[in-house]
Amino acid sequence: MNTGVVDIVVPTNRVSRFLPLALESVRDQDYHDWRVIIVDDGSDAPGELDRLARELPNATVIHRSHAGVSAARNAGVMAGDGEYLAFLDDDDVWPVSRLSELVAALRAHPEASAAFGDGRYIDGDGRVFGRWATRPASREDFLSRATPIPRIAALLVRRTALDRVGLFDERLAYSEDDELILRLLRDASMVGTTTVVVDYRRHDHNVTLADWRTRYRSGRAAVVMNLEAARRSGEGEHVPLLERYVRRLDASTAGSSVGRVIGDIKSRRFRQAWADVRDSSRISFAGFVRGGAQAVVSRIRSRLTRSRA
Repeated sequence: MNTGVVDIVVPTNRVSRFLPLALESVRDQDYHDWRVIIVDDGSDAPGELDRLARELPNATVIHRSHAGVSAARNAGVMAGDGEYLAFLDDDDVWPVSRLSELVAALRAHPEASAAFGDGRYIDGDGRVFGRWATRPASREDFLSRATPIPRIAALLVRRTALDRVGLFDERLAYSEDDELILRLLRDASMVGTTTVVVDYRRHDHNVTLADWRTRYRSGRAAVVMNLEAARRSGEGEHVPLLERYVRRLDASTAGSSVGRVIGDIKSRRFRQAWADVRDSSRISFAGFVRGGAQAVVSRIRSRLTRSRA
């Protein structure tokens, strides 16, 4: 294992128009001990990926037939031997201090399996339109969903941690990153920097634009897989935490559907609104009712604020 080296795995099944910007953000890092492994997951322009790699120091390309993002990431992980691993999507951008901050956090916390930061949402033109924050928390808070778990785009992982828990589960089409992150959390703590470490690009081809029901089912499956593994392994302290995670995920998903239902009704999509009400209530009736109550309270407060102004 090469101490201090960060292997940066970039899976892609296309030559995204954003990929040069993503690679440029790696070149600009103020931490210089890195290598880029571009995994060509069946793209239609492998020669262009080779050209981009030649323009970047310490970059290689692995060409393979299409097998999905998990298989591509796993191939990249196994092709390197750096002490740390980071995963860069072909349309995201890293702030210049991303690697230095996350490496410093892991060096300061040798017990941690990974370090994470916050992120910003950017559009196709690179304009920032939002932000998410993952506050530092205990393993117990993450595993029970008292605090949302970190995102793979904002993570730096120790290779030794992946050696212990395994790689991405290639059977999962969605939420494969959450499933792995929960495995890592069952193994050890994670440390947060509270700084922005990724600009996450939202555009028409994001995987995260999948139907909410698909995202919910895959997200729940990722948690249940960890729950069942914890039961088999006799991890008595983790089982009730993950059970709580499932309940909170159900309630949160059902509650967040209220806004979608209101939007459907306003747009006169009554059949879609009914389907959302039906499916959300089946997931968690209490969560849906709680979400409706919160929406009513929020609207009342908004009207009171406007009337006082």
